This record gives sequence, C-alpha cells and structure tokens, in this order.
Amino acid sequence: MARPVDWQPLAESDPTPGSPKDIDDEVSHMASIAKKLRAQVDDLEKIAKKEGLKGKYSQTLTEGASDLAGKLEDAAGRYETVKSHLSEWSKDLAVAQRRSLAALDLVKSDEGKEEEAKDKLKAAVEYRDDRAGHWAGKIEQAIEGDNLTDSWWDNVKDWIDKNAGWLKVVIEIASYVATALAIAAIFISGIGIGIVLAAAIAVLVARVVMALAGQGSWADVALDIFGIATMGLGRGAVTGLKAGQAATRAAAAAGAKKSAASTAKAATSKAHSQAGRVLADKGASKAQKRAARETIDRLKSVADKSGDGAELMVNKKPLPKVSPREILRAGGDKDAAVAHKDIFLTTATHGDNAAVRAAGEGADAMRDLNQQVFLSGVGIDLGGKALGSSDTVTDKPYLEPFQDYKNEYTVEAGSRW
Repeated sequence: MARPVDWQPLAESDPTPGSPKDIDDEVSHMASIAKKLRAQVDDLEKIAKKEGLKGKYSQTLTEGASDLAGKLEDAAGRYETVKSHLSEWSKDLAVAQRRSLAALDLVKSDEGKEEEAKDKLKAAVEYRDDRAGHWAGKIEQAIEGDNLTDSWWDNVKDWIDKNAGWLKVVIEIASYVATALAIAAIFISGIGIGIVLAAAIAVLVARVVMALAGQGSWADVALDIFGIATMGLGRGAVTGLKAGQAATRAAAAAGAKKSAASTAKAATSKAHSQAGRVLADKGASKAQKRAARETIDRLKSVADKSGDGAELMVNKKPLPKVSPREILRAGGDKDAAVAHKDIFLTTATHGDNAAVRAAGEGADAMRDLNQQVFLSGVGIDLGGKALGSSDTVTDKPYLEPFQDYKNEYTVEAGSRW
C-alpha cells in the first residue's frame, strides 16, 4: 500500500519514508546468494577431499579448493547474518510507519487532537531512528568481525596490484642505478659507500613490499640482502684499514718525534756537557751558572721543537692519491684504497720502527677481504640481472630455469583473501 503524500499539518513530507517490501526483496536476494555460495562450498569441499581427483596436480587443486571453500564459507556467513538483521529492520520500519500513519489518521479525523497526533508522530520517528541505529550497528559489527573485511594491508596490496606495472619498472631502474653507483664509485670521487648503501637499501625495501604483495620474487629480495650484507662485511674491512692507518701514523709520528729529539740532543751534546761542567764547578760565579742553566734550557727547547716538528710532519703528511685500479683492488672503496696505500707508504718510510710494522700488519688481508666481498656482491647482482627477465626491456633474453626458480618464490603474504 502506497504511503500518503500529504502529511499536513504534522509534517512537510513523509516522516518515516522507506519500503519494507523493497528491504524484504533484498533479503530474499541475499538469501538466494547465500544458498548458492553454500552449494559451491559443498562442491569445493568434495574436491578438497580428493573425491574423483587423480594426477600430479591433484594436491595443488585440493589445497586451493580447501582454501577457497573457507573463504566462500565466510562470504555466505556474511550474507546470512546481514540478511537476518535487514529482515528485522524491515519489521521495525513497518511498525514505525504504521504508528506514523496512525498519528496522521488521528489528526485527519479530529483536528482538535493535533498536539496528541504530533506527539504520536514524534514517538514513531524516534522509534524508527532508534531501531535504524540498532540494526546498522549490528550489521557493521558483523562486517567488521568477519574475515572478509579489508585490512590496511589489503588496501595497500590493491593499490600495488593496480600499479604493479610501472612500479616494477621504477624499481628495476633504481636497482640498475644502485649497481651503477657501486661501479662508478671506483672512478668518480664523491660517490661514497654511504650513497651506494642508501640506494641499495631503498631498492631492498621496495622489493620487500612488492614481494609481500605477491608482485615480486623473494629470490630478488634474497639477492639484495646478500649484496647489502657483503657491503656490511666490506665496511668492517674498511674500518679495520682506517684503524690501521691511524695506528701506523701514530706510531710513525711517535718514532719520528723521539728520533728527531735524540738527533738534536746528540748535535748539541758538547754544548750541553760544557754547561753541565760549569754548573758543577764550585768556583764558577753566579752569572756563569745562570748562563749555563739558560744554555741547557735552550738546548732542551731546541730538542723538543725538533721532535714536535718531526711529529707534525708525519701527522700532516698529505694522503696519497689512488688510481681506479687501486680502488678496485681495495674492493671499490676509495677510502679503503687510500688507507691501505697510506699504511704501505708509512711502513716503507718507517720500516725500522717495530711499532709501525706491528700497526700495519693485516692491511693486505683486510684490503683483499674487501675486494672479495665487493666482487661477490657485484657479481651476484650483475649475474641476477643478466640471467633474469626484465620489466623494462621486455624482449631481453633470459635463462628460463633461473626465471622459473625466481617465480617459485613469488608468494603473496598478509592478505585475508
């Protein structure tokens, strides 16, 4: 039955609009969908139990069927729960509409009861609003509590899925840039390991996110981690070389200071002895002894200054220049190459100093270690790029078994579906 159009003098329009019949029709439709989903669940559960399945793909099919059956079970449950709440809301809306219609009939039959009718209408509207809020809350609670509600990660994954094409291209280009930086650091000053490491970590983070979303291979992530790990191992060797460099310079500076001071003292030993004899001479005047003391102090000052000057010369000695070949030999790190060469030159100059030789021990081993980890990291990185397919150059040749291996480790993580 159609609702009245004229609600004067109680309201300008229908105060409790809506169609319980339309809601009941939607409830019937949802019940039908739930029934169909249940039927699909039954069929999938039969597949999951391997009923009638044989062959090498049967295990994969049964596992997939079991997983999908569970998800469809959740979907059917949502439809059944929501349609139940909607059915109750349809009843409550019908009650509110009957009450509002009764209020209108009251004022139409007796205008003197307008205030009473308005009170009845107000109560009907309040009832409608209260029940609407109640059932809306029930439906929201049911939706939020099931396994079908998208999490924040589902939303992120959806965005990645929609933009995977250009994201893969950007990440691949960034990966090549990181590799190029590692190689360019050998020839170009100003590209330190920090820049290379930052670029590598940025690519790693992007690939981890893509792998979690099922749009990237965990094999690529493993290769990136290996590359960064070799950088970290190399940084340990570089730190050791720098420590050795500081130690050899310190030992050389101390030795130079001691040697220069000794040389100065030897050169002035005659004057020092003469002044000493004057101080020991009981017959020498006060003026003579004062002059002797001043001579001794001056000679000591000269020796100290000679030692300080020699020490300063060692400490302030310019760092050696290194060639690209020496940088490559030191693992692609200019700082490592400079530290190693400085140790070598300092040891060669002060080879008679045991402390300098001791401080420089192990420099070759640390340089070679840095070279090995650098070549390993770059080699694995370039090998992976050469053997794998490309998202940027789609017709690039690649080794199919290697790409198949990487594809095996492309697995989505964290999604509820």
